[in-house]
Amino acid sequence: MFNGFEIDMVSLGDADCLIVTEWNPQWGMGRILIDGGSRSDAKVVKSFLLERGYKYFYSVVCTHAHNDHAAGLIELVKDPAFTFSNGWMHDIRNHVDSASLRKASAGNSSQADGVRQIVETTKELDSAFRSRGVIPQEPFLGAAISGYPQLVVLGPSLAFYKSVLADFTKVEVPSYLPPLLAAAVPAAGSTLPSSLPPFLRSALLQPAAKFPLSAPVPLAGLLGGSSVKDSPTTQPFNDTSVILGGIFQGHRVLLTADAGSKALDRVSPDWKSLSWMQVPHHGSVGNLSQTNIERFHPQNAYISACGDSSHPNRAIVSGLVKAGAKVFSTHQSGNLCFHIGSVPYRPNYSPAIPLKGTGNPQPFDWLSLIPGAKG
Repeated sequence: MFNGFEIDMVSLGDADCLIVTEWNPQWGMGRILIDGGSRSDAKVVKSFLLERGYKYFYSVVCTHAHNDHAAGLIELVKDPAFTFSNGWMHDIRNHVDSASLRKASAGNSSQADGVRQIVETTKELDSAFRSRGVIPQEPFLGAAISGYPQLVVLGPSLAFYKSVLADFTKVEVPSYLPPLLAAAVPAAGSTLPSSLPPFLRSALLQPAAKFPLSAPVPLAGLLGGSSVKDSPTTQPFNDTSVILGGIFQGHRVLLTADAGSKALDRVSPDWKSLSWMQVPHHGSVGNLSQTNIERFHPQNAYISACGDSSHPNRAIVSGLVKAGAKVFSTHQSGNLCFHIGSVPYRPNYSPAIPLKGTGNPQPFDWLSLIPGAKG
C-alpha cells in the first residue's frame, strides 16, 4: 500500500497543468486537477491523464482565466472521459456589473482585449462546469479545496481580488457582495477541515490585512544586489491567481500559478522554507521578488516554460539556486513529477536535470523542517 504525495507538472511550454495526488493506505487515493493549458494543449493533457489512469478528480481548479491556464481546462471539463466532484474558479461577472464590463471591454486597446478575453473564457468555463452538473465555487482565502490531499487557498482574499479587478478593468468595483452571492462565497476559515494543523488553521482564520507584507524571512538579505528585482511588477490580472498550499507529513508545498509578488507577499508568514514550489508565470522576472525567494527558499522549484530568453528568466533561476533550491523546468526535462513518501513506480520517467544558476547555493538543514526527523 502506498503512503505518499506527488505533484505532476505537464510539459506544455508556456502553459500550466498540474495534478496533485495523495496516496493513503487507509483511504486510498485523492486527486486534484489544476489548470489545463491552452486549448491546443487539451489533447496532450488528455493523453497524459489517460495513460496514467487519471480519470476521476475530487476537485478541478482554474487558477485564473488566462487562456494558457483555462482554455485547455474547458475542453477537459467537457470531456466525458473525466469525472469530478467539485469545480473552483473565479467569476469576474460576480464582482463587476455587466455595464462596467461592457465599458471596460469596449474599443481596440490591449486593456479592452484583455477584459474581453477574461469575460469570454469565464463564461465558457462556467458553462462547461454546469454542463457536467457541477456549480463552480469561488476560491478565496481560507477555502479548503480538499482535505485529502490537503489543499487550502492561501490567496487571493476577496478584498485583494476586488482591488486587482479595479486595476485590471479601470472601473470601480463594489466592496460589497449581493446577499445571495455572499452566501455562496466561503468565508475565510469556514470550510477548513478539522484535520488541518493548528498553526495553519489559526493563520487562515486571520484577516489577510493582518499578514505583514514584509514577513520575517529565513534568508533575509541573501539576494541583495542580485539581478532579482526588489519590487517586480506583473500584468494586473495575474495577481488574481489562486495560490494553493498543501501539507504532507510536515512538508509544505506552494502552488502559485501566475501570482506576482504583491499577491505572494500576502500569503501567511507561516508559509516559508518550502519542500516544493511552483515558480510563477513560467519563471518570469516580473513575479518573484528578492524577499519572496528568500522567504520561500524551496528545496525544489519547478517551472513550466518554453525555454526562451524570458521563460525561465536567468536571474530568477540563479536566485532560487543561490537560496538552496534545485530548479527544474519542463523545457529541459519534459513532464516533471515531485513526490514525498511511497507512490506508484513510473517506468517511463528518468531523473530530471536541474538548471544551473550563478553564485553559490545557500546550505540549509532540511531535516529541521520535518517534525521528529532529528529525534
